[in-house]
Amino acid sequence: MNKSFLNLFLSALVMSSCSFSGGNGKGVSCIDKSDSITMILGSYCNSDAEGLKVYTFNQTDGGFSYKSGIRGISNPSFISDLMDGDILFSVEEDEGETASACAIKYDDVTKALSLLDAKPTQGGAPCNIAVSPLGNKVFTANYMGGNLSAFDIKDSGRLELDKVFQFEGNGPDKSRQEHPHIHSVNFTPDGTRLWANDLGSDKIRVIDLATFTYDETHDINLPSGSGPRHTCFHNNGRYAYVITELSGDVLVLKLKDDNSADLIQSVKADTLGAGGSADIHMSPDGKYLYASCRLKSDGIAVFSVDSVSGMLKKAGYCLTGKHPRNFAITPNGKYMLVACRDENAVEIYRRDADTGLLEDTGKRIEMSKPVCIRWVR
Repeated sequence: MNKSFLNLFLSALVMSSCSFSGGNGKGVSCIDKSDSITMILGSYCNSDAEGLKVYTFNQTDGGFSYKSGIRGISNPSFISDLMDGDILFSVEEDEGETASACAIKYDDVTKALSLLDAKPTQGGAPCNIAVSPLGNKVFTANYMGGNLSAFDIKDSGRLELDKVFQFEGNGPDKSRQEHPHIHSVNFTPDGTRLWANDLGSDKIRVIDLATFTYDETHDINLPSGSGPRHTCFHNNGRYAYVITELSGDVLVLKLKDDNSADLIQSVKADTLGAGGSADIHMSPDGKYLYASCRLKSDGIAVFSVDSVSGMLKKAGYCLTGKHPRNFAITPNGKYMLVACRDENAVEIYRRDADTGLLEDTGKRIEMSKPVCIRWVR
């Protein structure tokens, strides 16, 4: 082959794999199209606004592009994973009778969302929602109701209320723990139990999914006044990590064969005592753990994870915009996106896989009061 023709061919091949970045507007960047993933953002808003928005995000260069949005849902603050049939679920985080669980259809071709159904949760301010491991039920954590709602998923995503688990109890903080406040829904790695974090009574309420029953003797009791908010599990399934909102601690729990758990470590995420720690996630490689902190020096606490013991060691802290809530790490581990509610933006950070530390890219997805980021897989 002629050398000049070969060079021309290779140049054309490179250019065909490049596109303009959606992030910084500084020109052409090479993009592996297989690294373009879709995400759905949830927020606090009135029902006449686009409370849920769909974007594509590029894991190679941090570029993003708006695709669609949906109106008609009040305060769709938190979203479930996408289930079979391209259906996902959102809360309608109202405090009164309009508090609901919503079924939403996602079209992977057009990237459009459409509302299929909405049913009352029988508990105010549902702030978390998740689909059971078998894909047959949806659960909402009802913060103001102090309860957990379970819905059956019927044909075409229609919802039917099955059961409401009502809890009792309180904690020492008279202003924040006057009664149960269920804040999150998590399923144990083996898929046999549901853990519901109760900020109001310093417990993890445990539901047996096989018998669909609750027995208070199986509660996991946590330090008094800690206020458990969110949980994530180690990639090996042997450890759980709980971020406590009131005390600002990350609690490390070792899971036992009898489905109980032992507290083996407590480390500070919020070292200023702000009482506003929010979310917690582990990096895809299992080497680092991250926790968001609000109200003072808002940011992300970074911890290294011992691969054998599951124990944590403080690795650093990254300041973010105001009021970081939920955050998400890209599947390839290269970027972290942080929903900063009071900044009205989702902030994009580059993650160092070796140190775990974050670097602000300066890129922002502007959105009124963003709360949740969910990858569409």
